[in-house]
Amino acid sequence: MPFLYNYTKRFALDYMILAGIGFIAALTPGPDIFYVIKQGLCSGKEAAFKAVAGILSGNIIYLSLVGLGLGSIGKNPYFQLIVGILGGVYLVKIALLSFKEKVKLNIDKCEINKNIYKEALLLNLSNPKAMIFFAVVVTPFLSKNIMLSLLTLFIGISTAFILASLTSSKIQLEEKILNIINKIAGIIFLFFAIKLFMVAFEAYEKIGS
Repeated sequence: MPFLYNYTKRFALDYMILAGIGFIAALTPGPDIFYVIKQGLCSGKEAAFKAVAGILSGNIIYLSLVGLGLGSIGKNPYFQLIVGILGGVYLVKIALLSFKEKVKLNIDKCEINKNIYKEALLLNLSNPKAMIFFAVVVTPFLSKNIMLSLLTLFIGISTAFILASLTSSKIQLEEKILNIINKIAGIIFLFFAIKLFMVAFEAYEKIGS
């Protein structure tokens, strides 16, 4: 029983971490989150929710593609070795950019847009790096249920965007707050890069044994 309890606790903690990464990553300053904030500030909560719906629809498409790909080759040690190394380097690069970047929140012009959902969807799908990020983040969880990992990541992302849509229509977000979020995200990405390097090392040991 103690073993089962510890295993369940570790299992839940891993998925909480994954959801947290999705949450922080979604709040990291970028085109998607700025679009939601802009709609909330300019047109209110309903417009912000439409933007969130479009962005999350794009995320579902990318996550589905990642799930289909990782489901077939994700547990291959050679694949884990390559993705672990390249993914770790990729996250280190993102983390360093997060530390250096100065966020500028420019929402001077408010335009009435009747196609918010479509525009948000195309905005999200125009960034294929999102799919790379999803694949990299899920890699350390390949020994578990891939679909559950992707669902947990999506829940974290969805929570962040819904929170942004609710708050952006009620409060004035400051660049200082967004810069702090950026730095926090950078630290989390660094820790996760280390986790990916560990995945690569474990895969290397499997190949050598």
